[in-house]
Amino acid sequence: MTIILSAIIVGLGAAVLLLTAGYLFGVKRGSRLRESLRTQDLIRSQDLRNLREQVSRLRDDQEESLRTTIQQILAPLAQREKLSLDLSHLGGRSGHHGDLSALLDQIAEKGNFTAVLLSDNEGLPLAASSNARDLDRLGATSSLLLLIADRLGRDDAPAPLSLMVHDGANMVTLCRIFKVGDQRLALTAVSPGGQLTTTALDPALVKVDATLANREFKHTSDR
Repeated sequence: MTIILSAIIVGLGAAVLLLTAGYLFGVKRGSRLRESLRTQDLIRSQDLRNLREQVSRLRDDQEESLRTTIQQILAPLAQREKLSLDLSHLGGRSGHHGDLSALLDQIAEKGNFTAVLLSDNEGLPLAASSNARDLDRLGATSSLLLLIADRLGRDDAPAPLSLMVHDGANMVTLCRIFKVGDQRLALTAVSPGGQLTTTALDPALVKVDATLANREFKHTSDR
């Protein structure tokens, strides 16, 4: 009886030990599993944060690139609008030759032109800006452009009002043909770069026309 009781107690003890060992093993295994899941969650969270940062940087880069592209597209338009506005607000009073040269100086300054020349129907200089160099060549260019305009206007074809030449030195020569009374004249300007349009000098014609008309009136009055 004592032996049987001892065996039962030993068996129960062994069973308890076995259960305890199993429980401890399960707890340890569960702890490792939870730690593994926690580590995976941390890695996923870090990956998610990295992905969000990459997306944010990519979006910022795209917005900056788009902003730069828009600015590059609009810059020539803004420059032309500024040129038009500046040339429509020129000073000047009377029609003396000095005032005419001063007016051409204003056009050169406001338009960032390296030279401005006013010539007659034959391309002969009437006045020039003070920064103009090699007037003979500029006058010859103006004369040639006037001749081309005449040829293009033959056979009742509409004659061009302006002509441009873009040379190998990246200089643009713009010749704007206009009339004061029955006299045909040419306003020719030289500019670096290729941002000019054929109508760039149009806003200045109002002041040039008024100055020439005033000059003609004074000459008539002095006779």
